[in-house]
Amino acid sequence: MEKLLKISEFNLILKYAFRDLVRNYRKIFSIILTLFISLFILSAILTIEDSLKKELNDNAKSLLGGDVEIDYNRVQGNLELVDKVREFTTVSSMVEFTTMVSGINDTNQSLFTRIKTVDKKYPLYGEVIHEPVGAMDRIHQEKNTIIVNENIFKTLDLKVNEKIKVQNQLFTVVGVIKSLPDVSGFVAFGDFAITSKETLDLLKLNSLGSFLNYEYKVKFNDGDNTKVTRNKIKEIFKDDLTVRLRYPENSASGLRRVIDNFSQFLSLVSISAMLIAGIGIANTLLSFINQSNMSIAVKKALGFFSLNIKTIYYLQLLILLTFVSVASYALSFLLVPVADVYLSEGLGLNIKPLFSLTNFIKIFLVGMLVLIIFSIPTINAIDQVKASNLFRNVFQNLQFYYSKKSIFVSLLFLTALMMLFVIGSARPLYSLIYFLAFFICLIVFFLLSKFIVFLLKSLKNMSNIPLKVSIKNITQTKGITPITIMSLGLGVTLLLTLALVGTNFKREIAKSIPEIAPDYFFIGIQNSDRDLFESTIIEMDSNAKLEIVPLVATGIVKINGIDPRTYIKKDNNSYWVIGSDRRSSWAAEVPEDNPITEGKWWDLSKPNKLQISLDSEVAKDFNIKLGDIFTLNIYGREIEGKIVNFRAVDYRDLSINFAMLFNPEFASTIPHEYLATAKFE
Repeated sequence: MEKLLKISEFNLILKYAFRDLVRNYRKIFSIILTLFISLFILSAILTIEDSLKKELNDNAKSLLGGDVEIDYNRVQGNLELVDKVREFTTVSSMVEFTTMVSGINDTNQSLFTRIKTVDKKYPLYGEVIHEPVGAMDRIHQEKNTIIVNENIFKTLDLKVNEKIKVQNQLFTVVGVIKSLPDVSGFVAFGDFAITSKETLDLLKLNSLGSFLNYEYKVKFNDGDNTKVTRNKIKEIFKDDLTVRLRYPENSASGLRRVIDNFSQFLSLVSISAMLIAGIGIANTLLSFINQSNMSIAVKKALGFFSLNIKTIYYLQLLILLTFVSVASYALSFLLVPVADVYLSEGLGLNIKPLFSLTNFIKIFLVGMLVLIIFSIPTINAIDQVKASNLFRNVFQNLQFYYSKKSIFVSLLFLTALMMLFVIGSARPLYSLIYFLAFFICLIVFFLLSKFIVFLLKSLKNMSNIPLKVSIKNITQTKGITPITIMSLGLGVTLLLTLALVGTNFKREIAKSIPEIAPDYFFIGIQNSDRDLFESTIIEMDSNAKLEIVPLVATGIVKINGIDPRTYIKKDNNSYWVIGSDRRSSWAAEVPEDNPITEGKWWDLSKPNKLQISLDSEVAKDFNIKLGDIFTLNIYGREIEGKIVNFRAVDYRDLSINFAMLFNPEFASTIPHEYLATAKFE
């Protein structure tokens, strides 16, 4: 018989593989179960993620609120240009702002709320699901009426037609919002409410300046060419530097990032579990091969080469993997309706199971790579079995067998497994670091196992026979002690890591945050009211810790003359700084909790020049150097400022922090309002 496999030989090997698998499937049931659980978890993650992304893509227009969004942010914008768009499309205008909503009943609570003021055309796509019927009509027909989301309704213990206070105005709650079509920002993760555009004037619009957002949603007419109509709108606004056009493909970007990050985290946890399970699979497979020791010897006596027998075992694993992959992927569809219950309630998204050949292939490849990596040293042990064993009345205990070639092949497959997760992940660098940390832990536990064996071997003169035998089994040269310690160590490390992260996060929210967080936030304090506000707080509590800072909305238009959005990617950690307008402030002295890391404080000899102090992390992420020029959009005017220093900003301390601070000699002349925090003794 030639060593190379022929068709007839392969058919015979395939026949043996099926026969042995049917006979011995009970012996390898633990392999089947372990593989199924690992692949089922990964399948569920990929299936739910895919279903979510499809839902977001299919409802992109509803999520954005139109075919195009014209965003003027804090200013009303050029209404003449908006009217030109109205000539060939349907336009719905809205204003969003953030303020405090307070109950006037016994609850005496306040909630930070994002309020949408909408016209009668809203929504252009989708529908607002609310109770009772007719509530949306009432906000347009009756003054001072509002619809709130379920959390506000429950927290403030409200009833329909009960009143709440928005700023200094009383509003009647006429309904409860179950879900909105345009899910984004606060609507996705915070409290929100809807009122009519006509009631906006009652809230003293000028007192909300820094927290306003003017938006115009555009719906194309049926039959309009999307590309042509988009270009037509772009042409209208080409000279307006204050406007930002958004399209359906950019909708719910924050929600998409959350999904990507959460999916990546769960995927890495699942592959860690699979690698840990792979160690157990290797042990089980070795035990199974040891039980088949005589059967292997018989096959070799009949003329089978080691390669033929190895092929039988690899085929058995491949057959198992095929059935387990199909079962785990199919059953993962059952979890989608469960996830849909929570998503439909919280975000108004309705997801359905979606078959993806790409996902199935990925699941199959992951399972195959894990099986191959951990079965190579096990199946290679077959080389240790000799046909002559049949003539000896002895049992040969097989051990993991490594050669330079097998180690190289294992590392090759391991690299392929890592690349499978790293290349397709939202944050490739994080995935790579995670894998490196995982294998460092693996090495640590391997060295720990050697240290434990060394310590146990040093124990001598023991009279306890069972203990002596136990130590002998643990310390034998080819024992499974290293494998066992690595498997248990990694498993416990993973569980402890998840538990510690969860516990610390809960403790931070429950204990640490309340201790350092201010008791109250005050927004929209006008220049004329600042002194009165400060004196009122001091009268209430002379020991109150009060912090008042000026506030102005700014947008970074250019960095060194180039639009940063053209070269800074959205997955950049500091993209939020340029993604939309940010609130900035100024200070005469270096803030105590914002030490300078590079550069010098303000150059007082240049009071007429804008100087900027930048968060050092933002500078690092954007590759900003001292002396670089930022072009800022401040109330429709473009002003250039020079970066003069970097600060270490810790946003976790819950004090008032800003990515950018300006020199007060220049900035104090800019129209502004104040933000304040107060913590009482």
